[in-house]
Amino acid sequence: RAELEEMRYFVDLSRRLGLFQAQTAQGSIRKATLQFRGDLALRNTKLLAAAFTAGLLESYLHESVNVVNAPLVARERGIEIVTTTSELKGDFANLLHTEVQTDRGSFIAGGTLFGDRFLRLVQLGEFRLDSYLDGILMVFPHQDVPGLIGFLGTEFGRHNVNIASMNLGRLKPGGEAVAVLNLDSQPPELALQEVAKHPKIKSVTVVKLPPAGEMPVWFG
Repeated sequence: RAELEEMRYFVDLSRRLGLFQAQTAQGSIRKATLQFRGDLALRNTKLLAAAFTAGLLESYLHESVNVVNAPLVARERGIEIVTTTSELKGDFANLLHTEVQTDRGSFIAGGTLFGDRFLRLVQLGEFRLDSYLDGILMVFPHQDVPGLIGFLGTEFGRHNVNIASMNLGRLKPGGEAVAVLNLDSQPPELALQEVAKHPKIKSVTVVKLPPAGEMPVWFG
């Protein structure tokens, strides 16, 4: 119990990355590879891997998935969970790098903990960014062109959807990019359809995560 409380925010980060991957990785999940880097490598990575697995599975399954049964449930469904550790800190004091492989490709998402309690999404595919990991997110790969942010603001404004924040990851100006919007409410389907019609937006995915600080019921 004492260990669980000490690991609270790392458990929360792991589960939310699992929830995020479950909603963004396309296709049937076959394998997840978790790399625990920096301070995370010194923690109970078995517990953190189970928390990620619980998040990955809970939106798919009707039965209750928790850190105790998640590894078994994954095995029963033919999903392989692989973990590696590295104490090298790199750009972050701690980093959980996740790669989910499906029958349609490979999907990468990385998260970190700032100041011991602030959860952030810091990697999507090859892109670096800094997004909140709570509430309603809209993820959209696109081409980085002028006017796109204004278009989104106008379109969501027409549907009374407020954009709380926007984080952009890109390799160079005008090139391929990915952005994550944090929204105050679920956008209506019509708004999403209008946004998806933009010629420079490749796809639109809405991700629903728990409110900030809300722990899973199995945490106790």
